[in-house]
Amino acid sequence: MRCPTLAELPKPPAEKSGWPWTEDSERLPEAMPEGGCWPKITVVTPHLNQRPFLEETIRSILLQGYPNLEYILVDGGSTDGSLELIDTYSSWVRCVVREREGQSAALNRGFRMATGELIGWQNSDDFYGPDSFRQAALAAAQQPECAIFHGMVRGFQGQNSQPPWLFENCQEFSRQKFLEGVCVMNQSMFFRRAIFGRGLFLRDDLHFVMDIDFFWRLSLEGFRYCMVPAMTAYYRQHENAKSTSYNVRGDLESYDLLRGLCREKRLSPALRRQARQQLRARFLRAFVAARRTILKKCAIELILPI
Repeated sequence: MRCPTLAELPKPPAEKSGWPWTEDSERLPEAMPEGGCWPKITVVTPHLNQRPFLEETIRSILLQGYPNLEYILVDGGSTDGSLELIDTYSSWVRCVVREREGQSAALNRGFRMATGELIGWQNSDDFYGPDSFRQAALAAAQQPECAIFHGMVRGFQGQNSQPPWLFENCQEFSRQKFLEGVCVMNQSMFFRRAIFGRGLFLRDDLHFVMDIDFFWRLSLEGFRYCMVPAMTAYYRQHENAKSTSYNVRGDLESYDLLRGLCREKRLSPALRRQARQQLRARFLRAFVAARRTILKKCAIELILPI
């Protein structure tokens, strides 16, 4: 599928302007600069009841001007009008509805359906910057030794997708950096199809750290990361996002991941020691946070009238 033009898409809401509402990317020619066809790109979006943000995601994918696109949206049974919105874009979006299917399982379903040479993962509350697909395709052609391509991710709050940004993340991947903090993010990331051909997918049982676990496993399996700074994406923080509130399950998943890294023989002894230090530090932070929560609850109960 060739990306549609701005005129072919449904009209945006009157209050919306700029990318990806009233602006689009430059339309690419049929052939790459060196000749040959552009590689097919598949984007997979897992979605459940994120209608206020979903259209921005869809339009940022369809308005890339890219000549060889496949877009798969896996919906978990939305009840907020999302399916009606998706239907207005049905000429360009393949929507699969699977009720009560978690985010990881939905992504894996989309990855298995994907037929592209490069496969992206974009959440339904985040979106791509313009010209990102061209940058991904050129990087893949120029660096055949790499299997994962990642770029700049800019964070913002709510509907305000304008600077100043909450953060800007664009770093070369290294295991050292990844232990210290998240240095790569899925919002501006594309995978070669060979990864999924090897049977590597997200863990269905993970809800909070499935991305970090997946990126670690790809590194340990020997797949190389490549930074493409010109490839941009935008990460939205909002009140319904999983990352905005503390969750015990999230801590437990992180503990399990770090415990695995402590025992991982493919890591250097120094990195395994660092993983143990990270595990201790995370446990202490959680313990302090839990004590504060308990004290706060007790204080409220003490001052309430009997």
